[in-house]
Amino acid sequence: MPIATCGSIKSLDSIEIKKMKAQIILGNTYHLYLRPSDKLVKRLGGLRKFMNWNGPILTDSGGYQVFSLAKMRNITEKGAEFKSHIDG
Repeated sequence: MPIATCGSIKSLDSIEIKKMKAQIILGNTYHLYLRPSDKLVKRLGGLRKFMNWNGPILTDSGGYQVFSLAKMRNITEKGAEFKSHIDG
């Protein structure tokens, strides 16, 4: 399961990934939201079209960032709010 944190696998395109017989690709919701952005992915037709991948995609909840970016987040009853690790 190759990792496409921001919707791409570094140095590989979808054709090469298919040749490797990957059955599923893992993305990261937090990182996709920030870059390239949920709005851009939606405008381009969704994550499958953005990635040029017609197989299964698993995206995590971004929950790991609650711990890994603890200094940049605030937890309330509504959930976790983050400052961007890219530009604050």
